[in-house]
Amino acid sequence: MTLAPPATAGLDRFTLPNGLRVLLQHQPGIPRAAVSVHYGVGFRSEPPGREGFAHLFEHLMFRGSASLPGGRFYDHVHRLGSRANGTTHQDYTDYYQVAPAEALEQALFAEADRMRAPLFTELHLAEQLAGVAEEIHGATTDRPYGGLPWPLLPGVLFSRHANAHDGYGDPGVLAQTTIEDCEEFFTAHYAPGNAVLTVVGAAEPTVTRALIEHHFGGIPARPHPLPPTLHEPLPTADRWARYQEPGVSATVLAMGHRLPDPETDLPGYLAHAVLAALLNRHGAAALGLPSAAASCGFFGPLDARDPDPLVVTAVLPAGRTPEQVVRAISDRLRTWAEDPGLDDAVPRAARLMAVEHERAHADIETRSRALGRLESLFGRAELLEELPGLIRAVRTDQVAEAARALAQQPKAVLVIEPGDRRTRPVPVRPDGPSATAAGRAAEEVGAFPRPGALPVPGPGAPLEPGRLPTREVELPGGPRVVAVADRRSPLVELRWRVPLGRAGWRNPAAARERFRVRARHIRAAARTEDFGGSLAVAVDGEWLDVSGHAPTGRTADWLTVLADLAPAMSAERSTLDRPGTPDSPRTPDEELDDRVRAQLIPHATVGAGTLIAVGELDPDTLVGRAADTLDPWTTVCEQSASAPETAGPPYRQDDGPPRELHAVDGTHVRLLLSVMERPVTGAADEAARFLATAAMGGFFGGRLAGRFADRTVAGFEMYTGRDTVCGVPRAFLRGRVPADAVEEAWAGIRAEAGRLAAEPFTERELRPVRDFCAAQLLAAFDSPAARADLLRRTVSSGGDAGLPLLLPGLLRVVAAEDVSRAAGRLFLPRSVPAAAH
Repeated sequence: MTLAPPATAGLDRFTLPNGLRVLLQHQPGIPRAAVSVHYGVGFRSEPPGREGFAHLFEHLMFRGSASLPGGRFYDHVHRLGSRANGTTHQDYTDYYQVAPAEALEQALFAEADRMRAPLFTELHLAEQLAGVAEEIHGATTDRPYGGLPWPLLPGVLFSRHANAHDGYGDPGVLAQTTIEDCEEFFTAHYAPGNAVLTVVGAAEPTVTRALIEHHFGGIPARPHPLPPTLHEPLPTADRWARYQEPGVSATVLAMGHRLPDPETDLPGYLAHAVLAALLNRHGAAALGLPSAAASCGFFGPLDARDPDPLVVTAVLPAGRTPEQVVRAISDRLRTWAEDPGLDDAVPRAARLMAVEHERAHADIETRSRALGRLESLFGRAELLEELPGLIRAVRTDQVAEAARALAQQPKAVLVIEPGDRRTRPVPVRPDGPSATAAGRAAEEVGAFPRPGALPVPGPGAPLEPGRLPTREVELPGGPRVVAVADRRSPLVELRWRVPLGRAGWRNPAAARERFRVRARHIRAAARTEDFGGSLAVAVDGEWLDVSGHAPTGRTADWLTVLADLAPAMSAERSTLDRPGTPDSPRTPDEELDDRVRAQLIPHATVGAGTLIAVGELDPDTLVGRAADTLDPWTTVCEQSASAPETAGPPYRQDDGPPRELHAVDGTHVRLLLSVMERPVTGAADEAARFLATAAMGGFFGGRLAGRFADRTVAGFEMYTGRDTVCGVPRAFLRGRVPADAVEEAWAGIRAEAGRLAAEPFTERELRPVRDFCAAQLLAAFDSPAARADLLRRTVSSGGDAGLPLLLPGLLRVVAAEDVSRAAGRLFLPRSVPAAAH
């Protein structure tokens, strides 16, 4: 057994004869693939009169193509629990999908078909114009401070139309768009030579290259415009724009400073990125502001070509003017330019930035999109792997120089303050669009090509997740430790989960407060950040969850911090029986679960904790470190695993129903049916229960969905699932229905439960459920973090660490009669109903 190669290895690149650039990164053992296509056109490509067209066109590209008309683009997406989307940026538009390996060819075909032959119809254009208008209003006019900082700040900071105009556009102008406009835009900008295709994950290079050549190779090459001219000189004086907003109590401002060009001065650019991180961490406190934030670029670092800004946004306290706050920010920059305290702050900020970059890009979707973006913008996908080292190399003097440059540089300031009426800039409406490079390119090619439909490929063979070196042990006192070697990033994802115990289950609000105080007392977050890690504590009604990560080689330090949290657990055991004041109101669903716990607590036997570690590690070494550092938790777990308060066996599935419960949610009512499960007898039994729960109501096409399909009342919801309550596995049904529909809902639930005996699930009924559930489970292998989260859920509920590897395959083959039997045990009326109405 060998480890998966590090993510830095195996970037294959080639260019098709039609100009399409292709990047492939195979990650052995990953059962899904991320496919992204970046086109070199964004809203800075729009001429006067066409503002917002690139964004509108992105929406249209999902409405159909010659071989996949209507909504058929999503056939392979929805069926397999996959996802697909697109976004429009300053200099590019990207489209991306994440799907199981069996749908890789279908995903590639879908992208190729809309690159080859999109369909534009009057109906689809009208639909998307309405949708885009709604999105524009939601982002700009229908929310407080709409448009700050984007898309209003570019108009203050820049002078050239390409840089300054509103990338959303005016819905009234966009409404004049014609089908011919769409065809012209496609012909000009969506040429293969203006695109980058990236595939990460289940993308074995030889096979994937053959698929790409087959589906994309026949798309004809055609000319496309050069990128627009963006360069403009720095402003010579500060620029201000002030607008009013009724109904708000505070003034908000956004400042824009020009960044260095990353293509000619990448070290200087990254020094500004570290400076933005310092402003994020220290800005609000240092400036005496309620909140302040900074970002490198409107949409993140290295997301656009030059020019792009460093943006600072701030909420002003009462009594301070925008001019005073702007001066205070400039003074803070001048102070940092003199370097007080930066010798410690800069390395820390750079280290955290580098680690966060490595962690984020261990995910196949994020990696695929980043590789394609860097290739499209700068011709250097390899920069993705170089950035962590370059960020760590940023020096204090470089950040000081960046602060000095910004303090001296003219800036743009956008202010939105309380007022009697809403004011915003009046958009410029030219008489008509001028001749554009896009139009000239379209004229050179001629009429919009209208190729016919091609045969749509069927699904391929499923790919099971690869097995990685794993060690699973039970420590003295009961805690379980699972360590998995996954080398997609130089980090280790760490998860600790422990039951709250009877006292904590009675008063989760007090438990949450105790751990919050303890974490602050031991400086848990700061100590882990010191070495580039993270640690967060969360308490719900059932568990204490500690989540975070550590760089390779620092897991022992992380575990030491975790051990220091343990006293909060033992302290709670003597104090949590006292009534406490919740720190936030319980939701209706939480209230219902609390009432179920109240009935189960006396019977409960508290289990031990679970530690999950996934990343660049040696499993044996990690287990040894856990055994050495978790003694405090082992003691707590031994104390927690005491006998039930009530004599007799623990609560069983057939011990009889608890009384009905009630929870009102405004004008609606929450329903709950809880079923205490018997122990799972093996992986096949787990697969049957998993499918039974989905087929009953967890799947969008399940029986409950069919039963209530004709309900058009807003807020009518019904779904099933499984979790743990007081250490006891539970299946549940939850609903949210209007107050006058409670009896109807319960009658429908009882009818569907009774139907299980008369009409067992058929193979035809289960087939789409199998496909969806098996494929969706594979999403847990997209990143080490997702894998760690799945293992935490599985192992803490009593499952084996190997179950996630087996379950997708078992879901495809478990017999329909076994699924029906499992559904009967879980959801027949004689089970444990708990109702809320």
